[in-house]
Amino acid sequence: MPTSARPGTRSAQTGVPIRYWHAEAERVAAVREDAQPLALVTPAIRPSAPYQGFSDARVVGLRFAADTATVALARLRALPLPSPKIQQAEDEGVVPPGVVWVGDRFQMDEVEVPNVEWQTFLRCLEKTKPAAEISLYLPDSTVQPVRGYFTNPFYRLYPVVGISYEQVLEYCRWRSRSVTRQLNEARGIGSPRDPNYVRVTYRLPTEAEWEFAAHYGTKLPYAYEVAVAEIKVNPKAADYLRQRSGSSNTTAQIRRDIQAFNRQRSELVMFNCRREAPYFLAASTPSYVYDLPVNGLGLYHMTGNVAELVQEQGITKGGSYQDRLTECAIRECGTYQGPAAHIGFRAVCDIEFPNQAPLATSRKP
Repeated sequence: MPTSARPGTRSAQTGVPIRYWHAEAERVAAVREDAQPLALVTPAIRPSAPYQGFSDARVVGLRFAADTATVALARLRALPLPSPKIQQAEDEGVVPPGVVWVGDRFQMDEVEVPNVEWQTFLRCLEKTKPAAEISLYLPDSTVQPVRGYFTNPFYRLYPVVGISYEQVLEYCRWRSRSVTRQLNEARGIGSPRDPNYVRVTYRLPTEAEWEFAAHYGTKLPYAYEVAVAEIKVNPKAADYLRQRSGSSNTTAQIRRDIQAFNRQRSELVMFNCRREAPYFLAASTPSYVYDLPVNGLGLYHMTGNVAELVQEQGITKGGSYQDRLTECAIRECGTYQGPAAHIGFRAVCDIEFPNQAPLATSRKP
């Protein structure tokens, strides 16, 4: 899986080449008011050096009781087999990146959209839009969790926040065009009239769809058999956690405190919400998008981390790192009144073969 240290060369969610956004580009886009594309007015901006920090995926692990794992595995084995719709898409090589099937209904992002994906979106807009228009899609710098959150390489694989409902809709339109083009080109299809032409449409999930995906296979309040687990922290991640927590302790001291914590075999709430935790696990930002735990469909952070926008305007789902555990329950709703440091999103996509007769599928929620 991608990490901030090794994000790869291509987007995990669109397949286009990753292109980073920088603080200087943000400044230029915010002040340009003429009609020139941003790419024509920022020749001095050079790609930043690759982030060489610790791998986000190796920071924290979870350990569950054996009976918990057995129950969860039995539930997964009881899920239905792939439908004809899924089989058709897979047989024809139509596999959009970074999503998982939710039943036979739609596909959903396995993670919340991270900063690096939004940066790539902005860079792609440079080719066709003037700088003044691109500035309309910058995250709101006044509501970021910490200064430089959007452009600091440390947070590349952390959820994008400070974005508006309208900005997200434009991102989904851009992503729909990009992925549709790539999937057809990969299959040698150049005409939208071709019988095998596929159209992929990204959008925000409805509240019902979001809950269906979060609950999939269970009616438990957080969709997990337990809400707490034994947390084991990697002592080698001490410097990483020093930066994330903002602690003034030395790396050596944090490493010793991590080792002492691990010896206690403590159980904590396993979701990234407002919880009791040792200082080195405290954070004033959301977490790495691929952090554990993961639900039965392979979806990360359906509970906690950032509250997620849905189609119904004014509400969010899933709770955030700023909310108590009970506020992160699947049935609960948060409020959206504009860009905020704790609100992000994930998209769903619909796959259509517009020149073929539709297959029978299950009723949508």
